[in-house]
Amino acid sequence: MTVKVNPSEEKRKSPRIAFHLGVMIRGQQGLKEIRNFGLYGVYVRTENPSQFKGGDEIYLITKFPSEKKAMQLRSRVAHVSDKGIGIEFIDVNPKNAMSMDYCFNIFKHTVPLPGT
Repeated sequence: MTVKVNPSEEKRKSPRIAFHLGVMIRGQQGLKEIRNFGLYGVYVRTENPSQFKGGDEIYLITKFPSEKKAMQLRSRVAHVSDKGIGIEFIDVNPKNAMSMDYCFNIFKHTVPLPGT
């Protein structure tokens, strides 16, 4: 069950945007999907979210559209829902932070086209 948070109780440091991108979790089989993205975290849809607990440290491996190489992001599970996990980034190096900021600023102004 996913619990909706009252906007006045929001704990995120920055807004999130709808964003679909393949991601791997180090030590896990198969490709997962980022469903939303913010400068400090993402929501990852996964088949078996109950295998994670809040506070678990994991590494995400993904390649943002603006990059030529994949990046590995040290992360922490912030919450677990019935369809995925909320992830908070930890100690993002400056190059990766710049790449994420660039990508976020490009895509934050996009609007899905009708029928997509």
